[in-house]
This record gives sequence, structure tokens and C-alpha cells, in this order.
Amino acid sequence: MVVALHAMVVLAVVLLAARPARRAATLVRQPPVIGEIALGLVVVPVLTTAAGPGLVETALPSGVTGHLHTIGLAGLALYLTGVGHSARPRRGELSPRSYGRLLAGSLLPGLIAGALVSVWVVWRDAAGERGTAPTAALVLLLAAAFAVTAVPVLARILTDRGIADTTEGRLSLLVAVSIDALTWLILTCALAAAAGSGRQVVRSVAVIAVGAAVAVALRRLLGRKAAGRLCARWPAAAAATLGAVAIAAALATERAGLTAIFGAVLVGLAVPRDGEQGPRTEAVRSVERCGLLLVPAFFVTVGFRTATDGPDGFSWATLALVLLLATVAKLGGGYAGARAARLPTGTALRFGVLMNTRGLTEIAVLQAGLSAGILSSGLFLAMLLMALVTTAATGPLLSFADHRFPATGALPRSASEELSHDKA
Repeated sequence: MVVALHAMVVLAVVLLAARPARRAATLVRQPPVIGEIALGLVVVPVLTTAAGPGLVETALPSGVTGHLHTIGLAGLALYLTGVGHSARPRRGELSPRSYGRLLAGSLLPGLIAGALVSVWVVWRDAAGERGTAPTAALVLLLAAAFAVTAVPVLARILTDRGIADTTEGRLSLLVAVSIDALTWLILTCALAAAAGSGRQVVRSVAVIAVGAAVAVALRRLLGRKAAGRLCARWPAAAAATLGAVAIAAALATERAGLTAIFGAVLVGLAVPRDGEQGPRTEAVRSVERCGLLLVPAFFVTVGFRTATDGPDGFSWATLALVLLLATVAKLGGGYAGARAARLPTGTALRFGVLMNTRGLTEIAVLQAGLSAGILSSGLFLAMLLMALVTTAATGPLLSFADHRFPATGALPRSASEELSHDKA
């Protein structure tokens, strides 16, 4: 009971502190979510420097941060349910072939970039730069780290900039969710290679397959007229039930070894659209609003948990290579994939910029690699700096793209026809 009350007090402080942090990020032309991430990353070092580790242990004991993480995760699940609901392309906006081009452009160059950096690290063989795990684990881990796009941060940026319902907003989020599911599977393979066991890989594949099947079945059930009438008659109960299902799905997929993002977005995708004022849509919006109130706790508390043991093995040359390949792979690859899918130049450029957003999902992948001994603390630091730089660059690059190619919010008719029918 005492720990729970302590957690509530810290949660209130976190939510209050997040407001000026978001404001500060806006003043330097960054998305507000960058302020929340920065707040979480600097609080613990500042407190430790000012008053020593004793204050941190008293103010933020592990039990309290555990409760905060669960609350933040619940908020993230509720928020991403709404995001997933609106992420589906509109009818005729995207064909399977065009989606494949977008996914290939956003995923494959990142996988190749990760493999190239692993070759660089192994070839250099610098003291302390690589971890103690086998080379195969390093290759897989870096491939996942370079390919990933941070769905939570991306979703917040889309919301903050008011572009969630544009073509690039919908498609970038849809592709990012697919990439995250695949990269978490690759991460599982990396951890299995480090531990010498493949049982978790089979389990993760099964979770993805079962989750997709359950989402399809749930969509059919919720698409019935009776479900719509129930939502209209008891809107509060419908929203509460949907929220509970979303949180349960998020926790289930996280405990199964994947990311909570996968379960929450699947629930959002499973809810049929029924118009702007439809009862199902209103239930989703209520859930999303509740999540939006709590989601800063997720960004800030993940920052609490992010720490390195020191820059042993850190290399400026490796950092420069990591930044270059990361940007070329995701921004350039996303742009090329979007152009191959017949998206207009401006939309394709914004899509590539959004794919280059890594944020906290990247940090979670890196932390897993550090804990498993795949990454050294120095290589972890280089990858962490890359994640922060590429995420912070999203806002300025989107502003440049908007200035150079003003957004229209929808595809021209000819481009839409090419996307849906893939005419040469």
C-alpha cells in the first residue's frame, strides 16, 4: 500500500514535470515527445550528481518505478489502440504490392546497415568494443536495431503535428507496426543465439500468428450490428471493456517475449470503423484520450531505466559510421520504397523522415542487447546517441519537407489509382 501511494505521488510529479518539458521541446522546434524522453533521461543523472545515489534510491526505488512502468504501459496500450484504429489505409489507398514496396524499402536497408556495422566491429576488433556473445548474435541484434522504427514516438509525433490522418501518417504507422513485429522477432533470434537456445523464437512466431488470428476473429465479432447497438446503448461500458482488452493484449504480448505495442495496435486494428460519430469509433476515441493522459509516464519512466555502465569501448569512428548508415538506410530506404510505391515526392520524403524515428523502441532493443552481453557499453552508447539524434532530427526534417513540398493531406487521384492498382 505504501509503495502504491509512493508511486501515485511520483506519477503526479512526472505528469506535472512533463508539461514544461514538452513546452521546452516545442520552443527548440522539437516534437513535444522529445521533451518527455529527455526529461526521463536526465532526471536520474541530475539527481545523482546533485545529491548522490541515496536520494535516487529513496525517491525512485525499484518497486515504485515498476508500478510507474506498468501505469505508463497501460497508458501506451490505450493510446496505441486509438492510433491503430486510425492507421488503416483508406479503401483503395494501398494495394498489397505497394505495401510490400513500402515495407521492403523501410526494412531491408536497415537490416543491411546493421550487418555492415557488425562487420566493421568484428574487423576492427578494438578492445572492449564488442560484447561477449557470438558473432551471429551481434549481427542479428544490430540488424534489428538499425531496422526498427519507434511506434510510440512516431504516433506521438503524428498526433502532435496533426498529420495522423494524412497518407504519410497512416502508411508510416502501418509499416512501422509491421517492422516492429519483425524486428522483435529478429531480436528474439539474437537473444536465442546469445543464450544458445531457439525455444523463444518458436514461441514468438506462434504469438504473432495467434495474435493476428484473434484480431481477425475479433473484427468479425465487433462488425456485427448487435455489437454496434451495444456500444451505442452503453458507451462507457464499451470503452472500459475495450480499454481492458487493449491493456491485457499489450501485457500478454510483452510477457510472451514480444513488444506490448503489437498487442495494443492489433486491438485497434480489430475495431471496425463506423464513421466519425459511430459508437465503435467513439469508444476508441474515449480509450485513446485516457491513454494520452498517461502516456507521458511511459516515456519518462523508460528514461529512468535507461543507463550505461560507462563508455568502455566507445569509438567516435564507429559513432560516425552508425549515424551515417542509420540515416541513409531508414530515410533513404523509406523514401525509395515510397517512390517505388508511386507516392508523390513530398509524401515519400515525409514517409522516409518518419521511418527514421527510432526513440524508445530502439533503446529497448539496445538494452536487451546490453543485458545479454551482445553489446559492450561503448557500442551501446554509440547506438543510443544514434537513436537520440535520428529521433530529434525528425521534427526539423519534417518542417523542411513541409516547406519544400507542402502537404495536401491526401494523394492526387492519379497517384491513388497507381497505389491501389499498381498500373505501370
